[in-house]
Amino acid sequence: MTTLRKIHVQIGEVKTARPGEVLTAILGSCIGLGFLYPARGIYGLAHCLLSDSGKVSEKIDGRHVDQAVRSLVSLMEIGTTDKKHIKAILVGGANMTMPPDTDPKRLVGTTNSGSAYRAVRKLGLRNIYEDTGGVLGRQVTIDCTTGEFEVMQIPRLGGKT
Repeated sequence: MTTLRKIHVQIGEVKTARPGEVLTAILGSCIGLGFLYPARGIYGLAHCLLSDSGKVSEKIDGRHVDQAVRSLVSLMEIGTTDKKHIKAILVGGANMTMPPDTDPKRLVGTTNSGSAYRAVRKLGLRNIYEDTGGVLGRQVTIDCTTGEFEVMQIPRLGGKT
């Protein structure tokens, strides 16, 4: 039995992996932004804390959604003709606290989710899996050998959802 090397993607990180490895992140209001490119055997996952930075650079960084998209494209060497072969996954963006007097559209989880979806569409990716919002955290795992991914919700303390 082969043991896969597990790569934990922490807040603000962008990591890539190949067959024999697993990418994973635990998310609350942060967005897990994954690009799956099984035809080339490369996968990427960014753990984004915030939506848009307003100034994307060549720096590899996952703190902001817009910079994370740029970083994944660079690390995975994604060209224009590659885009039709990539599956994007957007996970997280939960509103972990839901104050009764706050419009949910203004909470950080909702803002992050919307920003990630727009950034992926702007890049030209159309094959998008999305599991965002709500009030529960999530764990995302990408098996880079099979190309499959799993999203598990994390129950709130005390079992209330």
